[in-house]
Amino acid sequence: MGGHLINGEFQSDKYPSTPRGKVPLSVKDKTAQDLLWAYAQRRRVVDAEFSDDLEIALLNAGYRPPAARPLPPPNDDNARGGRGNGGSGCLLAFIIVTFALAGLVLILHGGH
Repeated sequence: MGGHLINGEFQSDKYPSTPRGKVPLSVKDKTAQDLLWAYAQRRRVVDAEFSDDLEIALLNAGYRPPAARPLPPPNDDNARGGRGNGGSGCLLAFIIVTFALAGLVLILHGGH
């Protein structure tokens, strides 16, 4: 252990011309492709062109990213307009609060 560390920095023995602290990765390395794909996703906010080019290089090297996960189907509660989705339950709560506030205003103004 420690054979790749020089003064605490990583140094590749396979690619000694790689600067210290840098890790050489290949888009053709099957064990690195998923990591490079994930890096392209994270890096997109900083440099979208870099991310696009890295993704294309990975695809050209034979990498196939995982399929996007589909959204789960709505459950019966959501289909009926239940909690949390702006359905009839929310409307009823809005109406109750509105009438409660109107009653409070009437009480504060002496019932007029």
